[in-house]
Amino acid sequence: MIKNKKKENILLRLLKDTKPISGLLAVSAFISLLSVLLALIGPDILGNLTDEIYNFWADGTAINGKEFLFECLKLSGIYLLSCLCGLATMFIMNNTVSKHFTCTLRIRMSDKIQRLSIGYLDKTPNGEIIARMMTDVSIMGNTVHNILDTVISGIIKLVCITVIIFSIEPKMAVAVVVIIPLSLILSALIAHKSEKHFNDSRKINGKIYALTEEDFTCFDTVKAFNLENRQKHEQAKLADNYEKICRKAYFLSNIVEPIIMLSNNLAYILICLLGGYLAIKTGFSVGNVVKFILYAKLLSGPLESIANGMSMMQNTFASARRVYEFLDLPEMPEDGKGKLEKLSGNVKMENVCFSYVPDKPLIKNLSIDVKAGQKVAIVGPTGGGKTTIVNLLMRFYDIDSGKIFIDGKDIYEIPKSDLRAMFGMVLQDTWLFSGTIYDNVSYGNQNATSQQVKEACERAHISDFIESLPLGYNTIINEESANISSGQKQLLTIARAYLSDRKLLILDEATSNVDTRTEILIQQTMDDLMKGKTSFIIAHRLSTIVNSDIILVINNGEIVEKGKHSELLRNKGFYAEIYNSQYELLK
Repeated sequence: MIKNKKKENILLRLLKDTKPISGLLAVSAFISLLSVLLALIGPDILGNLTDEIYNFWADGTAINGKEFLFECLKLSGIYLLSCLCGLATMFIMNNTVSKHFTCTLRIRMSDKIQRLSIGYLDKTPNGEIIARMMTDVSIMGNTVHNILDTVISGIIKLVCITVIIFSIEPKMAVAVVVIIPLSLILSALIAHKSEKHFNDSRKINGKIYALTEEDFTCFDTVKAFNLENRQKHEQAKLADNYEKICRKAYFLSNIVEPIIMLSNNLAYILICLLGGYLAIKTGFSVGNVVKFILYAKLLSGPLESIANGMSMMQNTFASARRVYEFLDLPEMPEDGKGKLEKLSGNVKMENVCFSYVPDKPLIKNLSIDVKAGQKVAIVGPTGGGKTTIVNLLMRFYDIDSGKIFIDGKDIYEIPKSDLRAMFGMVLQDTWLFSGTIYDNVSYGNQNATSQQVKEACERAHISDFIESLPLGYNTIINEESANISSGQKQLLTIARAYLSDRKLLILDEATSNVDTRTEILIQQTMDDLMKGKTSFIIAHRLSTIVNSDIILVINNGEIVEKGKHSELLRNKGFYAEIYNSQYELLK
């Protein structure tokens, strides 16, 4: 009962999502209805013409040539108009569904991504989300076509044909119609069993998308470690499972149509036998037999339409469930509505606690007080919580407890867009999009002039490289930025940070991918960049942060030491141990 209720909710929600295109769907439904009515007139005219020909052959009854020709032309016109109605319906539905329904649904999903927590996106493969946006939404779009076809061309036509054949000859109609409920019930039972397999196939399809996306994005790593065969094996295993599940699903769904065809063939046999018997015993006309055969043939259309609809709906329920599960995911808390009239750059954290996994705390009662313009270095072992701190500052993740203030204002009272606009960032994992070098650098400041972009690149020591390229700043960076080195990518992101000119800076291993000579040059210009700005520097190479105003030593999510470089060395604690171990390695 609960499962059926979920299906009803999904169907109602799917129909609700078609509301914006209800007008065009109504037009399409009207044209479909007209097409149905035209199709129902044809057999009656053809049966009457057959009677005229039979009577002429049987007893020489004269045929009115003009009327006969007119009826033939009328019949041709009806079938032609019915065909045009079908084409018009298909055109409207294709454009309406493709341009509005599926497009709107994908836009909603894309918009949803912007409101989800970074945590969900971190643990969900990109390919899984792409599979839901592409494959599952396409299946839902196809169902909108199918629902209209099932309701209009299916159910209405089925009812109309049933009424017509009963008006012609009730005995023959009973013999035909009695088969319909049996075939429909059997079809529904079989189609219902296919839903589980369709649901499983959608999940495996998402895994295939995810693995394919990984193969493309990690192509160099796969080649470097000679993992081609392993990846190929994983793809083959997933594809094999997908094929087995789809085979079961489509076997159960496709067996419905042969059942309908069998019922239609049984109906034809009954029509021929009963029609022949009634023609001999009661004088039932040949034309009426022809009408019955044609209407029985038309009856197969709506039956197959309804059967296909039941079969497709199982596939749709599986896809719609995945799409609506995604759209219903919990979002990050609502934005605050407070404003900071003037940003100075004071940052304060009070007893902040945070965990990625419940019951496994990472940040524990962390308290820091950073004054505007100070340069704060955050150091410590890998996994100690350094990057997590800046993620919390920018609300990529929400804290479990405690408070974070900027200039005395709780960051949860500030809109996320305003909060993140306060920060300039250079991360260890660089990100560039497909486009020109100029566009990538100016991404940090859309209003920057070309001169400002060039100055930022000069300060980041990347201008000489750019100008050596044939197209200079108009050089296209491809999707994975494979046509420039890791160090050059990082220099471009540093130039982007220069250009953004934000009051707060986050530098997470900002020079990790550059050579020592370039690092020294950048470090000098970084000092200029950080003047007057509150800066948070995450570094493993401690030589890059010796001039920081404050060094926070983080271990297991807690500040174990705090002070200047010289003070921490004199204390001969955890920081001195790390620093001396690095110094020893350089000897």
